[in-house]
Amino acid sequence: MKIQDKITLTVALTLFIIIFITAFVFTQLFVFNNRNTELYSLSQQNKKFTGFIENNFNNSEMLIDYLKSSDYLKKLENIIGVNIIIADSDLKALINPLNIENEDLKKIMLSSKQIRRLLNFPNLLTTLSGKNTLGKIIYAEINGKNYFTSIQEFSLNDNNLLSIFFKKESEVVIPPLRYIFDLLLIFLIAGLISIITGFFLGKNISNPILKLNRSVGRISNGDYSENIKVRGTDEISILARKINVMKDKIQRSQDSLKEFTYMLSHEIKNMITSINGYAVGISEGIYSTEEEINEALNIIKSKTKDLENITESLLMLSKIENKIIDISKEEVDMESIVDELIKLYEPDLVKNSLNINKAYNLPGELKLKSDKYLVQTVISNLINNAIKYSSTNSNIEMEIHTDDKNVIFSVSNKGFEISEDEKDKIFNMFYRSKKYDFKNIKGFGLGLAISKKITSILNANLDFTLKDNINTFTFKIPLT
Repeated sequence: MKIQDKITLTVALTLFIIIFITAFVFTQLFVFNNRNTELYSLSQQNKKFTGFIENNFNNSEMLIDYLKSSDYLKKLENIIGVNIIIADSDLKALINPLNIENEDLKKIMLSSKQIRRLLNFPNLLTTLSGKNTLGKIIYAEINGKNYFTSIQEFSLNDNNLLSIFFKKESEVVIPPLRYIFDLLLIFLIAGLISIITGFFLGKNISNPILKLNRSVGRISNGDYSENIKVRGTDEISILARKINVMKDKIQRSQDSLKEFTYMLSHEIKNMITSINGYAVGISEGIYSTEEEINEALNIIKSKTKDLENITESLLMLSKIENKIIDISKEEVDMESIVDELIKLYEPDLVKNSLNINKAYNLPGELKLKSDKYLVQTVISNLINNAIKYSSTNSNIEMEIHTDDKNVIFSVSNKGFEISEDEKDKIFNMFYRSKKYDFKNIKGFGLGLAISKKITSILNANLDFTLKDNINTFTFKIPLT
């Protein structure tokens, strides 16, 4: 089943249940309210009838004679749709059109003592809102027929009488067939509303999801040309924005991978070609003198070392990317690491006429615990980078200090300036600025990329800033 059909079915079914239950509850309330209204009206009619009798008759004999000799009672019964019984205080029927036995009448009257609440169930006598002035109502079966019975007491010259109105249940309660028909109609209307609403809501909900599905399909096929159009701030819109971001990252990653593959292949090919060329030259006697052979061998050694370095760098990157590198926690002496590296790079410093100015400001009790090898790798790459890209006869500034949370190593040099648009690219693999000619500077553009990835696994930070033509790299290592 398609997602649109699932959503439509779910929404339609949910709406149908809600609408039907709501309509059913309101129907029940209407049924009970209608019955209550009818019974209240029955009690009011009885109350008016007894009031009429008390105002126009002085004694019970006069009343009974009048009711028996006239058609008043019959007309009243036809108008309001009831049967009326007049009984004395001993529950003896004086006017009895239903021909109810006195014993049965007594049972009906005496049953009123069992009633507690208004309209609880139709087989119980009830009182209306607890108002005694409205009398009592009894649900009773008489001669095989069900009646709602209103009982009202009244007095004539200290003679207490009862006025009893009998009304058929079918005239008070909505007939079952009509009730079933109403429920069926509600069922059909609820179903129709649910289907129509479910269709449009399902379509409205599923359309963005289908668009996302098509867009993800294009991305999976390598098409990154089109962004998903996003409107609104709902969850689907947020998901669409995140997919757009993911698509851009995948596209950049793919582009970087293509460039990486090209650059790596180009570098390795050049080194292998150079090694092979000099080896062939030696084997075929092109280089005949001892001096030429030694020079060719030195070049082969240099290119082999370069190939070894790039292989080690790629292996380091692979370990970091796949999170298989072991991280140790040991005490790290930053000053010793920097001093040892400066000695290591002393020949390059002399060759390029570079001077290093050091500024160490670390508390004596400071103990930094981190991975010594990884920290040394980052610092080595930063110093090597500063030496290679500094102007001849210039100074390289190195500083070590702390803040509340980090040990901070910074190295600054003046030379090849890194522009603002290149700041985010210098940590990419194989990236070297196209504004300058780096043919005479050894390197593959992997040092900063490796350093950046190392800082991420050390929970450290590596930043670059350019101020007053001075390039500064800052390496922050957390103390804990």
